[in-house]
Amino acid sequence: MLITNSKFDHLPLSWIYSVNKKESNYVKLGHSAYWLYSCTMPNFSYIAEILSRLSVKSNTNFIIRGCSREISDYLTQHGFSSIHIGKEATIDLSRDPFTKESLRELVRRGLKKGRIEEVEFSESSVKKLEELRLYWAHSNEPQLKYLFIDKFIPDTRLFAFIDETEIWQGAILTSLNSPTRIQTELLLRRKSASIGTMEALVNFIFKKFREEGFSEWSLGEVPFVAEMNNFPFLSKGYMFNKTGRMLKYAYNYEGLYFFKNKFTPKWNNIYLCAKPKVKLKHIILLSQKSRLAALTIQKLIN
Repeated sequence: MLITNSKFDHLPLSWIYSVNKKESNYVKLGHSAYWLYSCTMPNFSYIAEILSRLSVKSNTNFIIRGCSREISDYLTQHGFSSIHIGKEATIDLSRDPFTKESLRELVRRGLKKGRIEEVEFSESSVKKLEELRLYWAHSNEPQLKYLFIDKFIPDTRLFAFIDETEIWQGAILTSLNSPTRIQTELLLRRKSASIGTMEALVNFIFKKFREEGFSEWSLGEVPFVAEMNNFPFLSKGYMFNKTGRMLKYAYNYEGLYFFKNKFTPKWNNIYLCAKPKVKLKHIILLSQKSRLAALTIQKLIN
């Protein structure tokens, strides 16, 4: 499979930009399908090398989610197909969303209860993030996997809201998506955290990234918020988003949308791309591997 050099410098969501490193992380979906959920590389054109290495059979299938419109179009030119699965919230770091008085007030309320720090990578900080996970609102539910980077690793940056007793009340994990673009991986808030905790964290990180010269900060994806009237009735895109909306009792995508939207981001379409076709069985297997199916079943039983 030939893939020529790409003309854009960003990567799919949760893929990490690195000048010198080329790594691929994937899970198998069936006998001959690979879900590339997170790769590290200096440019998306290195995807050709990864696909070539994994193409052990002529009928090998590949799935890449979190693709922008540019990446989706690029892959479509090289034997992939795609479906629209959600939207990504992106903050332009040259424009300050905290000019809104309502946001400034939330930040003030949050900062009364503690301080915010960027945490260095260490065994202790990894442990503290995992402890925080035990006390967030969804700690007793099946935890989603492979949809974002969910652990503090050397290629990520971690920011924590720490109260007067040195207990972490909230945290945001980020990674580098391009030389000028940061992306959010994990948002965690302790169930008992004060109002304004996460808004104060976003404000701190916004200022930090802007000072460091980055141009964009992705707050990440919200699935199932595509405009339904853009899909042909009963098409794969229609069925994917319609089914996701029916599962709102298990995965509250609307709450996630409203939280991110308060920072007045630009909303960009996000796609799931597959070679050669987006197959229903692979979407089902993807929901199983990501543990979305397990979450849905548990919430239904409860």
